[in-house]
Amino acid sequence: MGPLIDALFFAAGLVLLVKSADWLVLGGALIAEGLGVRPLVVGLTIVAFGTSAPELAAGIGAALRDHGEIVIGTVVGSNIANVALILGVASLIRPVPCRRPVVVREMPIMLAAITLGAAAMLGGTVNRWEGAALTAGILVYIALAYRVARRAPELFEPDTPKLQPPPDGGFPRSWWIKNAALVLLGSAGLALGAHLLITGAESLARWLGVSELVIGLTVVAIGTSLPELFTSARAAMTSHSDIAVGNVVGSNVFNSLCVMGVAALVAPLPVPDASVARDVPVMLGVAALALFLMAPRKRLTRPAGLVLLLTYASYIAALAAVSVRA
Repeated sequence: MGPLIDALFFAAGLVLLVKSADWLVLGGALIAEGLGVRPLVVGLTIVAFGTSAPELAAGIGAALRDHGEIVIGTVVGSNIANVALILGVASLIRPVPCRRPVVVREMPIMLAAITLGAAAMLGGTVNRWEGAALTAGILVYIALAYRVARRAPELFEPDTPKLQPPPDGGFPRSWWIKNAALVLLGSAGLALGAHLLITGAESLARWLGVSELVIGLTVVAIGTSLPELFTSARAAMTSHSDIAVGNVVGSNVFNSLCVMGVAALVAPLPVPDASVARDVPVMLGVAALALFLMAPRKRLTRPAGLVLLLTYASYIAALAAVSVRA
């Protein structure tokens, strides 16, 4: 395939991943509520999973095709972009308030999750037992989040689709069929989108003469982080800037534990030495930097957002320089 076709495959896969995740989340959440599942549980499972569905689908697709470097690049690159790019953009639009629980609990949890993911990479391969441990970690996270959120369920309700009161006799069959079709279309779309995305990314890497790791760290990572970017920017513009932090924390926890864990269960993931030496420290560093910037005033100011964006731009420039030298 030529580079134009490769780029079209990649773009089509990315659009399909994002749209399919929306369908899956909407249909699944409505069906769950229709079955009487508490909105809080829906928010902590289906909706939370949906924010990382593009990364998860891309990771599984890459693992199935023995492209573990793309998985590692996507997870690490997405975690870096979520903090440095997304929080940077959100806080430039409007200063992001960070309530005390975010600073003393949620951000440290995110740091712990990405540290666990980083520890799994240090040996040069994320094997299946490490993948199982990471996957167990996301289940523990959901259980703990449920326990904490029972005291403040309103934190999760804004992201949960709302049902109209069911008519007498319950919802009609057409309502169930429509939402079941959304779930099926979303699931199929994620699978097809992941295939197109990985096919395009693999071919683009060969055509550009760069490694699959760099493609994962940049093009795939930024592309699969677009839902979080749009959500956080929209939240900032509508004076709900604090949602941006929760969006980033949840996405990074799911990336580090669920995406990498499930992909490693599918097939062991080789970790390039360059990623251990360069990208993993950057991932940990930008998370620590964000916590350092928000802790004193319990907010991310516009200057702090500029620092985060400049940090991200410097990292991308360093990757570009390394690719050119290679």
